[in-house]
Amino acid sequence: MMRKKENNRGFTLTELMIVISIMGMLAILIMPGYNKFMANWRLNGDTQELATALRTARSTAVMKNIDVVFEFDTDSQTYSYFEDKDRNGNRGTDEYMSATHEMSPGVKIAGHTFSGTILTFGSKGNARESGSITLRNVYYKIRGVEVFGGTGNITVD
Repeated sequence: MMRKKENNRGFTLTELMIVISIMGMLAILIMPGYNKFMANWRLNGDTQELATALRTARSTAVMKNIDVVFEFDTDSQTYSYFEDKDRNGNRGTDEYMSATHEMSPGVKIAGHTFSGTILTFGSKGNARESGSITLRNVYYKIRGVEVFGGTGNITVD
């Protein structure tokens, strides 16, 4: 009589539990490094977004031959800019305002070296003053965006 060949494929419950336990331990070991990586990722991203918004404000001033006022708020952790066509420093109802950008969770505007929280770009692209805005994450890593007054150039530190 022919015997049927048994074909046992798959894993036993014990083998699966061992693999799941090992994966769980690896996840516990990796998680602190992952959280720090994500915090630094958000900090770098927010720094680049801030620099891009400043560059956009500056180029708008040059292209439209107007003043553009960039405002940042350390309390609400936001920033925006508006086109100051009449060059009075105040936003009129007919003057365009950009969207208000908010910092990512865990990223804060830690400080600045400007005389206030307003930076004006002139029609030649120059800024009225030089200074920097410093961002910080929950691990106290900092990044800065520097604005050079005479030229209006913007760099990321």
